[in-house]
Amino acid sequence: MNKGISETCWFCAFQLTPSAFQKEMSLSTKQRLARAKTLSLPQIVQPQDERETSHHKLPAADPEQSSFQPCPPEVVFQNYTPGEVCEVPVVLRNRDKVPHLMKVTLESSPYFQLVGPNDVCRKVPPGLSTTVRILFSPGQNKDYFHQLLCTTEREGFIVPIWAIGARAILDFPDQLDFSKCPVKYSTQKTLLVRNVGNRAARYQLSTQSPFSVFPATGALGVGDTMQVTVGFQPLHTGDCSASLVVHYDTGEDTHTSLHARAVDAHIRLDRSTVTLEKTYITMSNRTTVLIHNHSNITACFQWKAVDSGEEEDQLELRQYHRVYQQQKEKLYDFLKEWGVDSTHQERFALLTRSLRSEMAKVKEDPVLFSDDIFSLEPKEGEIGPNCSAEISVSFKPQEARVYERAVYCDISGCENRLPLLLIGEGLGPRLHSYFEELNIGEVSVRVTHRYKAVLFNKGPIGAPFSLIPPSTAMGSCFTFLPQEGIVAPHGLQAIQVSFCPTMLGEFEEEFCFCVTECPKPVTLTIRGSVMGPTFHFDVPALHFGDISFGFPRTLKCCLSNTSLVPMAFNLHIPGDGLGGPSIDISAKIPDPSSQCWRKEARGLARPREFTISPCSGTVRALGSQDIKVTLCSNTVGEYKLELVLDVDDAGEKALALPLTARCVVPALRVLDPVVSFGHCCLEVPYEEKLTLVNDSDVPGCYCVLPQEDKEEAAAWYCTSMANGIIKAHGSVQIPIALQARLLGECDTTAELAVFGRGGSPLEIHLECVGQGPVVYVYPREINFGSIPVLEDCSKTIYLANQCDIPATFQATMAGKRSCWRVEPSKGVVPPNAEVPVHVIAHLNDTLKFQEKVKVSIENSTTTIISLQAVGKGTTIVTDKPLTPRVNLKSHFSFTPCYFHFKLTNRGRHIHRLYWSTEGFGTFQRRTRPPALGGTKRKDVSQIPRPGSPVFKLRPLQVDLRPGQTVEMVLEGCSSTAQEVKERLLCHALVGKEKAKKQIMQVDVTCNFICPVLQMSSRAITFRVEKKPGDVLTLQYQPLSLKNTCSLPFSIVLDLEQPFLICNVDQQPLLADSKPMTLDVGEELHLCIQFNPSYENNLNSRVAESVLRIRFMEHPHEEQITVRGEVHFPNLHLQTKAVDFGCIINDTEQVLYMEMTNCSPIPVHYHWSFLTDGQVNTIRFIPSPPKVKPQSSKKKGVFPRRYSKTERVEEPTKTPGRMQDPARQPANAENSREAEVDFLVHLPLALPPQLDTKKSYSCQPPFLLSFCPVS
Repeated sequence: MNKGISETCWFCAFQLTPSAFQKEMSLSTKQRLARAKTLSLPQIVQPQDERETSHHKLPAADPEQSSFQPCPPEVVFQNYTPGEVCEVPVVLRNRDKVPHLMKVTLESSPYFQLVGPNDVCRKVPPGLSTTVRILFSPGQNKDYFHQLLCTTEREGFIVPIWAIGARAILDFPDQLDFSKCPVKYSTQKTLLVRNVGNRAARYQLSTQSPFSVFPATGALGVGDTMQVTVGFQPLHTGDCSASLVVHYDTGEDTHTSLHARAVDAHIRLDRSTVTLEKTYITMSNRTTVLIHNHSNITACFQWKAVDSGEEEDQLELRQYHRVYQQQKEKLYDFLKEWGVDSTHQERFALLTRSLRSEMAKVKEDPVLFSDDIFSLEPKEGEIGPNCSAEISVSFKPQEARVYERAVYCDISGCENRLPLLLIGEGLGPRLHSYFEELNIGEVSVRVTHRYKAVLFNKGPIGAPFSLIPPSTAMGSCFTFLPQEGIVAPHGLQAIQVSFCPTMLGEFEEEFCFCVTECPKPVTLTIRGSVMGPTFHFDVPALHFGDISFGFPRTLKCCLSNTSLVPMAFNLHIPGDGLGGPSIDISAKIPDPSSQCWRKEARGLARPREFTISPCSGTVRALGSQDIKVTLCSNTVGEYKLELVLDVDDAGEKALALPLTARCVVPALRVLDPVVSFGHCCLEVPYEEKLTLVNDSDVPGCYCVLPQEDKEEAAAWYCTSMANGIIKAHGSVQIPIALQARLLGECDTTAELAVFGRGGSPLEIHLECVGQGPVVYVYPREINFGSIPVLEDCSKTIYLANQCDIPATFQATMAGKRSCWRVEPSKGVVPPNAEVPVHVIAHLNDTLKFQEKVKVSIENSTTTIISLQAVGKGTTIVTDKPLTPRVNLKSHFSFTPCYFHFKLTNRGRHIHRLYWSTEGFGTFQRRTRPPALGGTKRKDVSQIPRPGSPVFKLRPLQVDLRPGQTVEMVLEGCSSTAQEVKERLLCHALVGKEKAKKQIMQVDVTCNFICPVLQMSSRAITFRVEKKPGDVLTLQYQPLSLKNTCSLPFSIVLDLEQPFLICNVDQQPLLADSKPMTLDVGEELHLCIQFNPSYENNLNSRVAESVLRIRFMEHPHEEQITVRGEVHFPNLHLQTKAVDFGCIINDTEQVLYMEMTNCSPIPVHYHWSFLTDGQVNTIRFIPSPPKVKPQSSKKKGVFPRRYSKTERVEEPTKTPGRMQDPARQPANAENSREAEVDFLVHLPLALPPQLDTKKSYSCQPPFLLSFCPVS
């Protein structure tokens, strides 16, 4: 196995300095072995079950740790020479207290070998050790990796074997110190680095901020040098440390320690505060400030608006989001208007480029100081060592106030930005009024008056002004023209003032002109007095006289204006109520349920009883207005009030007109206050009439009040004329309906209210006698006899209604926990009809039960019915259907099946249950429950023994108290495929009974089956014939597996190399994949892969394996034979050497040998004769060799030889060409060469062809090199 060291863990976990790495790489294998002092226990990779393999009773070592300690824990070969063999011993010491068998295995490798036998067990006593030796034969100076597997009966662990090849080593220093460096300034150091290793270096350089390195990557040849620049640019003062990491392409890292101290340089401002002179707005002022650089570096500075980089980042982020949102809205507006119209793609592209351009500008913006008031020039620049820079500060105020700005100088060499406070004061315009006060004297209301005011500017800049609108009522009567403008420097502005008053009295108003950028306004005060109009009514008072409660009356009057200006008026009556409008009976009579009919329900707020039309308006000059006043009284008593006149220009209560009235309620009476209805059936209405009389001089209104506490009343009453109006000296008849609700005599009082009357309403007595329904119930006794327990059994009783009204009934049981119930338990029997009622018995014990049913008829008598029944059967019930039979359907044999159910005692007595199987003895108790899942090894207790039942119950015996539930498990297992039918019997002892009785019989049926897998083929054969130009590729054949049984199952497939199981897409399945589940009728499609190149030679070969299919639910196993044949053109020679012995000069000797085509395909071959540089003294006759079929003989035996005398001639040029012994066949990679050594060498003969499976004799006898054409 060959793997790069970069993928290994031989390198130390701690950081190596360059010198330590160079020293580590210079060690030899022996030196590195001598330094291996730290021993660590290997990690267990193959834990074994020691209980199955060990018989020692002594406690073993910690099972989490290995029982052997290898020394060294890993084998490392270093600084080796290709071609030379290195050897390292590995000592394996037994740390346990018992002896162990140790088997050391080293996989076959051309580079690593194990001295001694491989894969042989050695017994190692406790405390002693065994030594193995590893030989390493490197072919090149590169990295190798292998593993030594050590296995005991307890565990298996691995000893890694590393071979470290050539390494590149860059001679970086172990430490690089920058000492003191200015903060925010780049300091650099250049290193001259040389590759002192024996391999070209491909490297990566990295470090941490504030350090940097250049170049970051590169390559350097052996012995070459390069320059590496390390930079240090800190942002904060203090000590800084980091590591310069050199990462080699072979996986190693070296760390050079970097140290530096960042300090502040001697750089300052000449002052921290700059105060500029007072400046008028729109004008500017200027001054300077100096930056002194007393250090030896060139300092770069920038003026910033914030004092830290964090705040600057926040500003830049907000700016980025603002610009992005603006550009995105433009883009969305365009898409909303034009959509994906192709004619506007150029416009869309322009908007997209604009978005990207704006985003780039925000990212590239250095965020320098920018302000509309203060400006600095230059905003950024450089200052040489020991030099100063002059900064110009400009001030241009926009308002008349004091400005303060803080700016910060971000400069190299200083960690914190240098603050500078800028202070300046802005001056505004100087505008004044020519006079500050104006007295206009007495003026008439609603008459326009005009005046003039003057503003003048004393300042050197223009003064923009505007009038501040007045906030008072009188101030809003003034008008100024112009209200705004600009007064030129040292100029005047005339203002026209108009005044039209709308209210009376003296006034003094202050008006203000706001001057732009001036803190104080210009004021103007105007004072004077306003006069108002005159008026009167045409009548001295309004007299309404007597009016009825709730009935309105209207009177009229006239209002005259005797002044020369229009008069706006408002009329109201101060003594009127503040509540809602009064109730007008003539418009609408209130509903009987309204609270106005009851005195105690009336509100506390007095209603609004007067209506004035119009209540407000305007009377023209020397004109008049008719006024209507309406009174609808809801208050009994006399009225003495005033109609008050308010005039807008004359003030409130300018005039008052007296009002008088008296409100009365008419006295109403009932001619006959007692009404008799006689005998009445319950819930049936009966009607009578009563007479109401009005003896007064005013109309009245009445109302029959709704009945209160109606649910508790003995009778209900109602009327179709609940309310109405009775004229003066008139009468009315009111119909009254009564409905009795209780049995016996009943006296109900109805109340009649008069609208406006105080005290209690009039009472009317309604008398009647109530009577209920007559119902006959039969039969009076019911005997159910003997009925099954826990089942409903029904009987019927009948209710016959023998009257003309419906009868409401209710049936209840006399006992609290009764076993009977009634359906329906309540209802209504129609008039002159009959209703059946069912009595249902549900007994919970095998005893005699007695009960009574009470049938109650509403407003009638109650009937008692006697019940009797005897229970039979059992009170033990199951949660699942169990009786009479349980069908468990199909189940796999050898696997237990389970049926869980619950038994509940619904009776009143304890039950002791005994289970048995018909035809067998009582059940045997198991010591442990059977294991679930299909495995090859089954618990013997799961399979029933001959003569015992297949199904058994757990628990066999159980005591059930009333209401108690127990879980039962029915299990069965069969070793053969069969259909099993058994009968389970349950006997019980109930309560204190002595004899058992059978209460349950269950027929159990289950069909035990074997899994059936339909396979597309029982044997899979691959045949590959290697022909000229062919390339051996992976071969695939389909395989289908179908579940043809009635249950789903899971299968696990196992197949050994060179075969592999693949899915239908020819992708290999994972070795640790989960079992595959096949539902009923489901078919699984797979592919079997065969690798014909599993052996690296050109011999024909055959591979055979078995595809094992194991079922997870059953021990049954299916097998499919898999065979792979790979055929090459192969020949078999009878011998590898031909010895002619001694040959007499001028004679010829012929030997024959046998050659066999052992492959199933034809072989094209040719002979090549290898010759040396000596002269060949044997004459060659250029005739084709004689090849004929011949039976096979023993190896090395030649059946015939003959000699022939020839004369000696000079060597002649042999026909054909001579074969160069160093020359290789053109298709050597696809051929197998056979050699025969001869004592005489002759030129090449003509190439014949051999048929398959035949033997031939070949002459002449020469060294023969056979190469198949294919």
